[in-house]
Amino acid sequence: MADYDAIVIGAGISGLTAAAYLARGGARVLVCEQAGQVGGLFNSFWQDGYLFDGGIKAVENAGILIPMLAELGLLSQVRLHKSPVALITEKTVRPIRSLADVEAYFQFLAGHFPDQRDGLQKVLDDVLHIGDLLGALVGLVRSSFEELPGETAAPESRPKDRLAALGHLPATLMHVRAPLRRYLGKRLSNPALVNLLSHLFPDGTGALFGLAYFSMFLDYYYPEDGIQAVPTALAGAIEAAGGEILLNTRVARICLEHGRASGVALSDGTELRASHVVAAGDARQTFTELMPAAAVSPSFTRKLLAADPSHSVFAVFLGLDIPVEQLNLQGCGHLFYAPDLTGIGEADRDREDYFARVPQELSVPCLRQASLAPRGKTGLILSALTSWHYAHNWGLDGGKPSEGYRRLSEKLARQMVASLETFIPGLSHHVELCATATPYTLQRRTSNFQGAIMGWSYEREKAFQRTSLFRIARSVETPVPNLLMAGHWSFSPGGAPVAVLTGKLAAKRILRSTKGGRAIAPVDTRKDTR
Repeated sequence: MADYDAIVIGAGISGLTAAAYLARGGARVLVCEQAGQVGGLFNSFWQDGYLFDGGIKAVENAGILIPMLAELGLLSQVRLHKSPVALITEKTVRPIRSLADVEAYFQFLAGHFPDQRDGLQKVLDDVLHIGDLLGALVGLVRSSFEELPGETAAPESRPKDRLAALGHLPATLMHVRAPLRRYLGKRLSNPALVNLLSHLFPDGTGALFGLAYFSMFLDYYYPEDGIQAVPTALAGAIEAAGGEILLNTRVARICLEHGRASGVALSDGTELRASHVVAAGDARQTFTELMPAAAVSPSFTRKLLAADPSHSVFAVFLGLDIPVEQLNLQGCGHLFYAPDLTGIGEADRDREDYFARVPQELSVPCLRQASLAPRGKTGLILSALTSWHYAHNWGLDGGKPSEGYRRLSEKLARQMVASLETFIPGLSHHVELCATATPYTLQRRTSNFQGAIMGWSYEREKAFQRTSLFRIARSVETPVPNLLMAGHWSFSPGGAPVAVLTGKLAAKRILRSTKGGRAIAPVDTRKDTR
């Protein structure tokens, strides 16, 4: 008899979601996590009295996160608060609290680029139309969760009406199927304006995703005690339901029996049997390091190894000796700062002065909870998109930090602080703590290949697989029977909502299979679904 109904590899948000639903459904579940704390990219850490978020800096609900927490009875424990987003351009903070604010932002752009007014109006019309479709789609996804206690769906939000609203989706998809930059380039003739509307997103972002993000800005939340509150609550729910979590526990291989996943072997030699295994971590590691090559077809492995990971980030963690009120953030804990109106093009990402010019994502954990920073002081996080390959792999020596790596990190941190001084004059004089995180940091802490933060590349031709959201339920399947995947490596484009949803879908498949006494059949993923 198996030791467990399911063993989950990885205690990131997806693995924890899967395990929480499995335990809630009565399954015997074990989570194995290599790190000393749960969370993966959902992590927070303390340094000198400041709390910083080391991975994701805020969460989009997307009709998924809040319903999941509510369904598991964790909403009151996590204490999510709306986290208004703002765009900082020309030294001015522009909060995005409604679609009217989005329209005002486009009017601001039209004022600076008057000859682009007609094109901007066409883009804005698409933004608003896609926002409507996104609302219907989110409602449809939301219906996969139980209704919140005391909540009754409004008549216009019922599945039948959502499907009717989505009737226009195929035509819209054809209209905005191109990459965002190509879409914008057909409507706007000014390259700087194209940069300004694209620089928030990684290379290869689709127009649908990029335009929809203006509506997603209205859906940002932040836990009162930091991002770590979400995985901590999930871990507590797992253990309260009888599940187990092993920290500092590395899985050395996935055990196979007659070609089926049958458990795991830990790095200390311990073997644990399970009816099912959920791989909630890096896909390359799962299929090329944790299993023998013969477990999957050569074509599957070749496609896997040929695919590129998503972008990563460089983060600067600042402890400032001034109160948050002096930063003039207008109550927004999540901001996107554009140093100028020229923006960054795809060809600029390898420039030596890239971090002196790059748009920055700003996060302020202590905005709502003063205890997350020393009294009268502020913790501020600066983040910028980058890749593993910047500056010859960040100056790593044989894949390990070197003196060159450390000097480069310090130099780039200074460049980002100096750039932000256009908005916060004298910022560098108020820094009493400065720490950094590179793609190497993220890879070391989470085992995500090259520090990827969204799974596979957003560039369609470079991703492992791209498919429709309507087929996401099949994304948890693998070529190996009784082995499922969950998380941002299972579906592209990835992100926190995808991680949560695939975690629940994997648990649902296992619970259905376990109760019926059936093995989960493999799926032929050799077909190109891009």
